[in-house]
Amino acid sequence: MIEKMKKLTFLVYHREYEDFLHRLQDLGVMHVVTGEVNPQQSETLSGYLDEIRRLTALEKEMTGLLEQAKVSKDSEGLKDPKDLTSLTTRFDHLSELRRRDAEQKAQLTQLEPWGDFDPEQVKAQLSAAGCELLFYVAPSKTFRKQIQTEYPVMAVSEGKKDTYFVLVSQGAVPEIPATRLTLPEVSQSRLQAEHTALAAELKQETEALTQVSQSELPNVEEALRVLNAKMQFDTVREGTDTAAGDHLMVLNGWIPAAKQPALETAFSDDAAWYQISDPTPDDDIPICLKNNRFFRLFEMITSLYMLPKYNELDLTPFFAPFYTVFFGLCLGDSGYGLFIVVAVLLAKMFIKNMSQGVRSALNLLMTMGLSAFVFGFLSGAFFGFNLYDLHVPLFDKIGSKVSLDNSQMFNLSLILGFIQIIFAMCLHVWNKVIQLGFRYSLSTLAWMVVILALAAGMFLPQYAPVTKWVAIAGLVVAFCYNSPDAYKKPLTALPLNIGLGLWDAYNMATGMLGDMLSYIRLFALGLSGGIVASVFNSLASGFAPDHAILGPLVFLLIFVFGHALNMFMNVLGAFVHPMRLTFVEFFKNSGYEGGGLTYNPFRN
Repeated sequence: MIEKMKKLTFLVYHREYEDFLHRLQDLGVMHVVTGEVNPQQSETLSGYLDEIRRLTALEKEMTGLLEQAKVSKDSEGLKDPKDLTSLTTRFDHLSELRRRDAEQKAQLTQLEPWGDFDPEQVKAQLSAAGCELLFYVAPSKTFRKQIQTEYPVMAVSEGKKDTYFVLVSQGAVPEIPATRLTLPEVSQSRLQAEHTALAAELKQETEALTQVSQSELPNVEEALRVLNAKMQFDTVREGTDTAAGDHLMVLNGWIPAAKQPALETAFSDDAAWYQISDPTPDDDIPICLKNNRFFRLFEMITSLYMLPKYNELDLTPFFAPFYTVFFGLCLGDSGYGLFIVVAVLLAKMFIKNMSQGVRSALNLLMTMGLSAFVFGFLSGAFFGFNLYDLHVPLFDKIGSKVSLDNSQMFNLSLILGFIQIIFAMCLHVWNKVIQLGFRYSLSTLAWMVVILALAAGMFLPQYAPVTKWVAIAGLVVAFCYNSPDAYKKPLTALPLNIGLGLWDAYNMATGMLGDMLSYIRLFALGLSGGIVASVFNSLASGFAPDHAILGPLVFLLIFVFGHALNMFMNVLGAFVHPMRLTFVEFFKNSGYEGGGLTYNPFRN
């Protein structure tokens, strides 16, 4: 659901404005609306941006070192910080060492085909004779058939693919069909010695800065937090409107209605004058979603599309159960679902200092794994094997109750699609009633009645006479009441309504058919994943030799690799395709518009 918001306006004397902003930022409940502020045109904000970029790069470097060494930052948190400028200088030096190391490695690779020689000595001796030594590389086939026979060259290193050769030139350089190279002006042995010393220095500095990162990373993160808070503070201060000759500061914003008592308590000392009012239809109101613990996991999926408008329904609680079921059907393997659940539990057990966003994502993944584990029993798949072929009494009992064959799974996918589309149309009616009034929802409601009546007549033929008249009544309303204002001039509006009704009938017929067919993917993905899993099981059994040690080892390698690949592809598809059904079929039929502004309170 969408939390109710209140419009808030503050009037503050300009000399007291900074203290007021600090109090407001500490309270952390108001979404501030300010004028346009360009950070590049403000010396203060521009300085903050530069410092934030510098510290962000430093934080990234430190985190990379700790991940490479497989250690974590100091669990004790903040200590007395060292000079961050000197830290940045040391990490800049480390970056320079890495650059030189990569450059010397490339030079050594470039010199490898030519052997160890002193370029300065060779160049001096040839220059004294009026000659110049040129280096080339060409495909070996071209060198043997064309270059070697036509030009005064000598091969230095000849391989299957390329041949490296030299040409001693006196005067004009001939046009040779080869790539001319420019080698480093240093011998291979000298360059190798320099690189060995550089690699030792790089290793020593990396180890030293890894230890520094363990203790100093919390300080860098805290400095970034403080800088971001300062930048947010000054952005609000510089973007505030003024009145009464710049003596009064006018600050507008929004607060959740539930936070109003906290704000009234915080400013009960009359430090600032404020007014709280209800929003109007023309306001651009920030959206704060408020759902229970289960539905909150799916808010990240809603955010991937767009947040609802303030006067719309939040569809998160309505698509979450469907999404969970669809994921389980798409993955369709109890073994894969169980593996996901165990993997998430282990990750939550061993990963420390996990952010709330990562924790929410893992909880969502575990929910999806549970769904796959449960719905995998419809087909009995467990890592490509069929549990109902094992003749275990427990599985046989479960299979007799819930097992479905392919045709039944196909029908189940279509039935679930039909249910979700009808449910979306119900939400569309509800949305229109809330936003515009009941008469604006009559057309959608009529089409929904027509569809349900036709479906009932098809599957319950004994009620066909009744459903036929219900469908006709629905069509009359759908054709004659397209315009909510038609009752004012019924005869004038009738031709237009009938024309719109015909257009709606065409869109409804083709759209409904296309939407229903989209849900076949629920069956197809589960079926294809199960087939691929069983194929890998067959490959593992077929390629395993008849050997006491090698046989199980080969079977295990093929089994693990095959199922890891299949699980990755299936999990990805099980996330994406239900998301597509949600964003396209469900949101479209529910009349979802979206485009809401994210609630972002001004806080530390």
